[in-house]
Order: sequence, then C-alpha cells, then structure tokens
Amino acid sequence: MLYDAILKATLPVKIVIFILFSSSILVWALIIYNIIMFKNVDEKDAEFIDFFWSGGIKDLFSYHKYDEFYPSPIAQIVQEIIATFTRKKDITKDEIQRMINQEIKIAAERVSRFQFIYAIIGSSAPFIGLFGTVWGIMHSFHQIGKMGKAGLEVVAPGISEALFTTAMGLFAAIPAVIAYNFFQNKIKKVIGRMEFFASELESYLMKKIQKDKVLQEEDSEKYEI
Repeated sequence: MLYDAILKATLPVKIVIFILFSSSILVWALIIYNIIMFKNVDEKDAEFIDFFWSGGIKDLFSYHKYDEFYPSPIAQIVQEIIATFTRKKDITKDEIQRMINQEIKIAAERVSRFQFIYAIIGSSAPFIGLFGTVWGIMHSFHQIGKMGKAGLEVVAPGISEALFTTAMGLFAAIPAVIAYNFFQNKIKKVIGRMEFFASELESYLMKKIQKDKVLQEEDSEKYEI
C-alpha cells in the first residue's frame, strides 16, 4: 500500500522522499560509525594514559609504537609534539604551548569531522518534509478543481503525500538532532581529556628542558676547568 502510494506520487514528492530517505540512511550510518569510533577512542586513550603513567613517560623520546594506540587522539598529540620537540633546539614554553594547542585543535577537528552532517540534516529535513507537505496539499486542491468535487477519492492521494513527507522529514531530523547533541557531549569529554593530559605533558617537557640546561651548564663548567 505504501509502496503503491509512493509510485503514484507526483515527481516533486518522489524527489523529497528520496532526499529524506537517503538522509535518514546517512544519519544512521554515521551514528553507527561514531558509536564505534568513540568506543575505540575511549579505550585507546585509557590504554595510552595507563602506559604513560605506568612508566612510559620515561620512554617518550625513544618510543616508536604509537600506532598501537590508534585512534587515540592523545597518543597522536604526544607523537607529533615529541617529534617536533626533538627536531627543535632551544624551544621555549610559549612554543610548546602553541604546539600543544595546535595539535589539540587538529585532533578535535578529526574526531568531530562529521558533526556538521547531523546539524545540516537535523535543521533542514523538517523543512524539506514541509515542502512535500505543501506540495501534497496543493496537489489535492488541484485535483478538486480538476474533478469538480471534493470526495475522499480525490483528496486522499495528495493528503497522504503530505502526511508521508512530513513523517519522513521528522524521521530523518529527530535522530540527527539527538545524535548531534549526544556526540557533541562525547567530543567535549575527549577534548577535556586531551587538555588535561596536554597540561601534564607540558609540565614534563618544561622539566626536561630545565634539566637539560642544568646538565649543559655543568658540562660547560667541567670543560672550562
């Protein structure tokens, strides 16, 4: 019955249904992807933090197996910062802070790269459905004028088109809005975790810089003697 109604619908309504149905499939595919991704991110972040505090901090400059913690954004941040830190000499605290902030920004963009799709579908799907609703009602009035009567058999097809596109718009928009808010909360937690860890990493790097300077000064004094 529903299939027959869609086949008999006018072309604009068919286009609206196709757009909304495709949007709904895309939203649910992204929801499944994001659930799996954030689950892996949480697990790998926890593993890397455990590694870091259980003694891995001592091996940061010689450790090369960060891929084991993929897709942990914390591990990726540490890898990039350590790589840059080892390439530069006489690095300052401001430069370390800029590096950390830049890497956090890149990592945050990476974990939130599909959020705009939820926002677009959540905000536009009801209006696309509303267009189908208006078109269906217009079609009903057109049929009334054409047939010269207002029986149920005349207005029913247009009204059914209108109601179906309204429902499709809500079916696509509601999961998108819920998913957007849910995953925004997840992203905030990931960013908060990155920022906390980055402050610990910055403290460690500054201590290392000070220690290296002391060692250099002691070596220079021995050389002078």
